[in-house]
Amino acid sequence: MSQCQRCGASIAPGSRFCPSCGRQLLDPAASTLLLGATDDALLAEVRHALAGEYEIDREVGRGAMAVVYRAKEAGLGRRVALKVLPPEMTLSPELTERFKREARLAASLDHANIIPVYREGQAGRFLFMAMKFIEGRSLEAIIESQGPLPVQVVLHVLRSATSALAYAHDRGIVHRDIKSANILIDGDGRVVVTDFGIARATEDANLTSTGTMVGTPYFMSPEQCAARRIGPQSDQYSLGVVAFQMLTGSVPFQAETLPGIMHHHFYTQVPDVADARLDVPVALRELIDRALAKKPEQRFATTQAMLAALEKVPFSQQDRDQGLAQLRDLARGTAIPPVGISVLPALPSAIRLTPQSAPVTPPPTRWLSRAMVGVLAVLILGVGSAGALVWRRGQAPPATTIAATAAAQPPAAPPLVVQTRTADARAAESRPAAVEPKALGRLRVRAFPADAEIRVDGRLIGYGVVLDSAVRAGTRRLRISAPGHQPFDTTIAIVANEVTTLSRITLQAQEDE
Repeated sequence: MSQCQRCGASIAPGSRFCPSCGRQLLDPAASTLLLGATDDALLAEVRHALAGEYEIDREVGRGAMAVVYRAKEAGLGRRVALKVLPPEMTLSPELTERFKREARLAASLDHANIIPVYREGQAGRFLFMAMKFIEGRSLEAIIESQGPLPVQVVLHVLRSATSALAYAHDRGIVHRDIKSANILIDGDGRVVVTDFGIARATEDANLTSTGTMVGTPYFMSPEQCAARRIGPQSDQYSLGVVAFQMLTGSVPFQAETLPGIMHHHFYTQVPDVADARLDVPVALRELIDRALAKKPEQRFATTQAMLAALEKVPFSQQDRDQGLAQLRDLARGTAIPPVGISVLPALPSAIRLTPQSAPVTPPPTRWLSRAMVGVLAVLILGVGSAGALVWRRGQAPPATTIAATAAAQPPAAPPLVVQTRTADARAAESRPAAVEPKALGRLRVRAFPADAEIRVDGRLIGYGVVLDSAVRAGTRRLRISAPGHQPFDTTIAIVANEVTTLSRITLQAQEDE
C-alpha cells in the first residue's frame, strides 16, 4: 500500500486515482525527456553562448525538444523565458532554417491567449526563442497537484485555449503539440498557449532521419499517430484530450506501451465523462465527444465553429467569476476544494499491432504506412530511455542521467544481454518452438546523431532509428558509427520470437587532436 502525496490516504496497488481526494496517480514514464550532457554543463555552455545578450538565471523546464531557462534580457532588463534547442536538434541546416522561419511566424501571432515571442536566434551550437516569462504554473502541473477541476474552471480554460487556436488556424498555423503542459496559467488567471513555433519547426517529412518526435502520445490525434498530413482538426482532438483530462484528472487513453496508446487512439471509443462525474453539462460532453471523433471530418469544420459551440455551453457570470478566482488560486499554488469523481471503467485491452503469424512484417492495414513505422520507432525508442546504457570514459553516469552516451570502445565484457519484451507472452507459452523455423528475433534501437549507421554482423540495417528489424537469434555484433564521432561496438543477445529493445545510444564527438 502506498499513500497519496496530497491527502495521505492509503492507495491500493494498481490504482489510478486516490479514493479520498480523487488525485490522479501519475505514471513517472508519462513525460518524455531529452537529456544529453549534465544539467550544469549544459547550463554553463548556454550561458557562455548567450553572454552579453541574456543573463540566464536557472532552468525552469525541460521537454522532448527543448530546455527552458529563466533569463533577463540585457539592456532592457526584461524577464524572458529562453527556450533552447539542444545541439542534437540543430544538426540539419534545413531544420535550422525551418526553426527560424516558424519562430518568426509564431512571433507574428498577436492574441491575448498566445504567449508573445520576442525574438529567435542562434548562438554557438544552440537555436533559441525568447518569449514572455509567465509567472504561474502549467495546466499539467495544476492537474497533477489538484486532480479533476471544477466545471467553471474547465470552461474558462477551454474558451481561452480554443480562442487562441481558432486565431492561429485562421492564419494557417497549426500547433501540432497541444497538451496540458503547453497551456500556462499566470497569477491573474490568464490562460496562454505556448510552443507554436517549436512544434511546427521540428516537424519533418523525413522523421526517422531527424530523430524528432512531434506530438505527445497521450494527446496525439489518430491521423498524427499515423504520420498523415494534419490540420486544425488535429489540434481540436488534442484539446479534447486536455478537456477530458481536466474533468477526470486523467487522459482518456492509457496503456503499458506506446503502440497500445496509439491503438486506443485509432480504435477505442472515448470513455463517457458522465461515468466519472454527473455535473458536466450535456453540451460540454457532446462537444468533447465531437472533438475526439476518430475521423477529422467528424470533428468541427473550423475551430471557430468549435469556439462558437463552446460559447453556447451554459456559463453564467457568477460561474465565470468563481472559475477565474479558483484558477488564480491554482496558478499561485493554492489548493481548492477537491472534486469527487468515480473511477472510469477499464479500457479494453489494446491488441498487438503485429499479428503473431507475421513477427517481422507489419500488417497491411491502412494505419501502418511506412511513415507510421518511423513514428512508432521514434515514440517507442525516444520515451524508453530511462534504463539507458552508458559508457563514458570508464565513469559511471549520475543517477539522474536518462539518455545513453556511448564511447568508442566499451569495456571488455561478456555479450551484453539487454532487456527484452515478449511480443505476446501467453501466446508464446502455448506455441511450439517450431513455429519460427528461421529462429528470428527483432531489434529496436535509436542512435544519435540521426545519420548514424546501424549494422548487425556487418549488415547495414538502418540509419538513426531501427524498428523491429529481423535479426537471426543468438549473439550478434552491433556497431553504430557516424562521421566525426567515436563508434560504438559491442555484442548483443537476440532472442528468437522476441523484441530486443536497446535504449537510445548517443555517440560521443571525436575530440580534436
